[in-house]
Amino acid sequence: MAKVKVRLFHELRTAAGDSEIAMDADNVGALLRALGERYGNTSRNVLFDGEGHFREYAFVYINNVLQKPVDMSVPLKDGDVILVIPPVSGG
Repeated sequence: MAKVKVRLFHELRTAAGDSEIAMDADNVGALLRALGERYGNTSRNVLFDGEGHFREYAFVYINNVLQKPVDMSVPLKDGDVILVIPPVSGG
């Protein structure tokens, strides 16, 4: 498992109570699922639809490189910095 830093924004930051956390995960999919489990329904619903598919309008960056589309199988390495930015709405 890789030890990575995860920077959180919007609802995820609120759910975690912090803007940056440390997590262990083998790949992007495992990391995103772990975030949903760790921080409950709000986080899970922000990242995944009712069928468990990652929401296309959420953004994931690995070491400042946008992952679009997000490939859940991308392996993570120790020291990677992951940004998870859920969709923002409002006006």
